[in-house]
Parts: sequence; structure tokens; C-alpha cells
Amino acid sequence: MSGVSMAGRARLPYQEPDRFGFALVAALLVEAAATLAFVHFANQPGPVANHRPRIMKIQMMAPPPKPKPLPPPPKPMPPPPKPLPPPPLPVAPPKPLPPPPPPKPIPRPVPRPIPKPHPMKPVPHIAVPRPQPPPPPPVQPAVSAAEVESATARYAALVHSSVQADLHVPAMVQMMHLRGVTTVSITIAPSGALVGVSVLRSSGAPPIDQAALAAVRATRFPPFSGKMPHHAVSFTLQVKLRAG
Repeated sequence: MSGVSMAGRARLPYQEPDRFGFALVAALLVEAAATLAFVHFANQPGPVANHRPRIMKIQMMAPPPKPKPLPPPPKPMPPPPKPLPPPPLPVAPPKPLPPPPPPKPIPRPVPRPIPKPHPMKPVPHIAVPRPQPPPPPPVQPAVSAAEVESATARYAALVHSSVQADLHVPAMVQMMHLRGVTTVSITIAPSGALVGVSVLRSSGAPPIDQAALAAVRATRFPPFSGKMPHHAVSFTLQVKLRAG
């Protein structure tokens, strides 16, 4: 049998040789070669006494040499130095400002001569006539009690008709079909101004009472006649209200 050569193996990238693994592979190869030789001779016919065993030569390949270390990469060139800024131009110092002109003297006012007071001429006395007192008011004839009562009754009737004319029926009263009479007390000044109003007797329906009071406050009353008292007078009125 010819010698076994390992020259035909493909070369792998170089790694650091493992001596123990290399010895183990060599031992396995020797044992395999011996086994193959024994099997080969056992299958040959004829006597075996004169047959000499062949010696198998195994050529061990030396490990490839270590690759040379790569040279270190060249150091990068330092950047060129930045150009220096140009030197500043010389700045001329500012020219000094001219001194301010001296302040002009303020002219003093010349005092004017005070004129001498002239003596005042005496004012002639003029007699002013005194105003005449107003004539006394005409004496009005005395008014009898009957005339006062009659004039007051006529004024009360005028007040009642005016309040009834200004009476407004609220929508709630119309919807509920309410009706009623509210008795109120009215106090009027001689000028016709309303002094006060209040409910003496309710109609039993608050909306009707409120409508009666609103009608009194909305009415403009005339002033008293000459035969009526010269003080406020109270009147009692019955305000009637009915829906529709």
C-alpha cells in the first residue's frame, strides 16, 4: 500500500494549532491503518507464513507557519492648523468734544414802579325805594262742612272710576275664570300724589287682590279741589274684577 499523504486537503484559514488535537488525530489514523492492513491480509488466499506485512508510511504535515502580523495602520495626519485671524486694525481714538458754551446770564427783570393809588371819588348816595309788601291773599269765604263732604264724595267717585279703568285682568285669572271684589284703602295727598294703599278685605283670591293693588298704583289722581281739605285724605274703594 502506498503512503498516505495529506497534501491534497483544502487549506482552512490559519488558526493556532492544537497540539493535543493533532496528536489525537494522528493516533486515530495509525489505528485505522493497522485495522485496514489486518483485514486486507486476512482476506488474501494461500499460506500466510511467507507473507511479510507491509509497512505503512504516514507522513505528518507540519503546521503552517504563523502569519506575519500586519503592520499597524498609519497614523492619521493631524489637521492643518487654522489660519490665525488678521490682527485688528488700529482704531483712532475719538476726537474730544468741544467744551459746551458758557451759559448766558439770565437778565433780571427790571422792577416797575408801583403807581400811586388815586383817591376814590365819593359815590353819591341814591335812595332806593323799599319794595312794597305783597297784597294779602283774598279772603276766601268759609266753606261749610256740607260743601267739603260733597266735594270729597265727588273726588272719591272720580278715584273709583279711574282705578276701575286702569284695572288689568291677569292671564292667570282669565285661565281660572276667577271673579271677586277687593276692598282697598287709599290715602291721597292734596296734590294728587298717592301716599299709601292697602287691602282692607281680600277677595279670597290672591291674584285678584294683587291686580287691584296694581291698578291703584298705576292710576294718576287729580289734585284736590278748593273745597276739599288741605291735608291727605283716605278713601275706601271696592275694586271688582272678573274674568272675560
